[in-house]
Amino acid sequence: MFLRKTRKILEKGVRLLKKRGAQLTERDRLEFEADLRALDKALLSQDKNEARRTGLRVQSFCKTHFPKRALDHAKEVVYALTFALVVAFFIRQFWFELYQVPTGSMRPTIEEKDRLVVSRTTFGLKIPFITPSLFFHETLIKRAGIIVFTTLGMDVPDKDMLYFGLFPGKKRFVKRAIGKPGDTLYFYGGRVYGIDREGNPISELASPSFLEENRIKNIEHVPYIHFDGKTEVSRPLSHRIYSEVTLKQMNLPLGKMELNPEGEIEGKFFNGKEWVKDNPNALKASHDHPVSYSELFGIGNYAMARLLTKEQAIVFYGEVPKDSETPLYLELHHTPNLTFPKPEMRQGHEGRIHPMITPSSTLIPLSTKHLDALLDQMTTSRFYVKQGKAYRYIQGGKRPQRVEYDPPFPGVPDGCYEFEKGTLYKIHLGGIRTKPSASHSLYSKSSENIQKLFNLGLQFNRVFDPVAPYQPYVPQRFAYYRDGDLRVMDAPILKKHDPVLVRFIQNEIEKEQASSREAPYIAFIDRGPPLKNGELVEEFIEAFGLHIPDDGVLALGDNYAMSSDSRDFGFVPTKNLLGSPSFIFWPPTGRLGPLAQPPYPWITPQNILVAIVVVCIALICFLYARKRNQKSLFDD
Repeated sequence: MFLRKTRKILEKGVRLLKKRGAQLTERDRLEFEADLRALDKALLSQDKNEARRTGLRVQSFCKTHFPKRALDHAKEVVYALTFALVVAFFIRQFWFELYQVPTGSMRPTIEEKDRLVVSRTTFGLKIPFITPSLFFHETLIKRAGIIVFTTLGMDVPDKDMLYFGLFPGKKRFVKRAIGKPGDTLYFYGGRVYGIDREGNPISELASPSFLEENRIKNIEHVPYIHFDGKTEVSRPLSHRIYSEVTLKQMNLPLGKMELNPEGEIEGKFFNGKEWVKDNPNALKASHDHPVSYSELFGIGNYAMARLLTKEQAIVFYGEVPKDSETPLYLELHHTPNLTFPKPEMRQGHEGRIHPMITPSSTLIPLSTKHLDALLDQMTTSRFYVKQGKAYRYIQGGKRPQRVEYDPPFPGVPDGCYEFEKGTLYKIHLGGIRTKPSASHSLYSKSSENIQKLFNLGLQFNRVFDPVAPYQPYVPQRFAYYRDGDLRVMDAPILKKHDPVLVRFIQNEIEKEQASSREAPYIAFIDRGPPLKNGELVEEFIEAFGLHIPDDGVLALGDNYAMSSDSRDFGFVPTKNLLGSPSFIFWPPTGRLGPLAQPPYPWITPQNILVAIVVVCIALICFLYARKRNQKSLFDD
């Protein structure tokens, strides 16, 4: 190491002598040349003592007689930056890159400010300006594997960005690959069932043993973000009022609603073959093809949920289930369709007035036991509290709304917090988390605190406060059945033998049976998974499932309540796949290390090629340095 440093001193001295030696006196020049020759000889003979003495003289002479000029400093900076950028580009393009996660869309697997090492060779070699990747094959994609992809050419808003603040590019997302090209998938109970292109059952996404083996815990999936999905309006009647709307789920046009001249809204949905009228009444009878919008890939298996006080429930619905001991009601909006309950002209969250779905609604009275269970499973976004007001964390720490929309949290100390599965964390510099004491005021079991955390704990914006039975801003809380239990926040809050749930299901069945053909009500009950005698019913999946195109991937965030993913922007083109995160290297918590996902193979053509190139470059550099160190600079 010392001899290498000394040789750099020699090389610098020879270079300066050639460029600026003419400015020296004859005596200084001869003395400097003699020292350079002596240093060269000491290095060739590997005489460390002589090299040290002579090297110090050469270094001192250079500082005295060849002081650095501004141009020299500028050249060094330019050369260093250019070299660093070139090396970083090739490493980042062909081998691996470091990635900082800006949002919580992949919680609990990946959290805000986590730093990842992303392998760029997982899906082949991404050659600039050439698609698809070299050595790419769809078998490289792992269901339940985590992927990184570019948004180039995708229906994603604000996708342009600058890398290093200089180079234009497209945003990159981290999600989990749920469906591969050619798959057909169906959602039930937070799980995903399906068949592949050849009709073979897909078992891993609903298999507890597979999920446990790959450490995939507390991760469930919901097939939509809103009942209306992504809306496209047309036929404007006046400013902000439109008479026709197309509803997109998974960025596919699946529903249409149009205001006719008689002032009635007509609705149709796409059943996979053609546009047909939504017929919710047909849901009461057995059928082998979709008859309603709510049946598409399992949408009707899930309800959107809020917590209401008794006073709010009475104002919204006129009457409530009789239970005087109930502090709060769980409101469920479910079974969205385009016919009944009749769609209405309402204002969406984007501020435009157009036909919107009116889902069926029902209430479940919750006891103190149920509310305690909700608090024990409480999960929120990351949020700040300042002077008794809360607002959601976004990258950069800016307040996302005006102060008057911040929900009050009196008595809570200032800081950054988050709930994860009932545990409160305080967030410090660099994303490091600590647990406050159990006496912290955010752990309050009051119905007011639980309702506030449940209804506002994702956006921390008071526009999500319940003010009407149907309003444009509703929390992304969902309820669904699995194994007979009603799950909320991915936990069985009401178990199948709970008297409250038993009575609720009985009431739902009675309401469905009592409803008429013209005004049908569809009970929100457990319809069960697409299985028969424990085997997947392939015909059902084919008829009701979501078909993934041959060049697409279904990418969903682990945190379905706060994720913009394929439910919004659609399938990810396979040519957009960049790589897969290998492990978390910051912050220093228990989550450091490999990520929860099926392992990707290491021995692949692209990895072998990259390894060969790296070894060859290293060997060439070693041989060149060795030859250079053994060669005199004064051979001429």
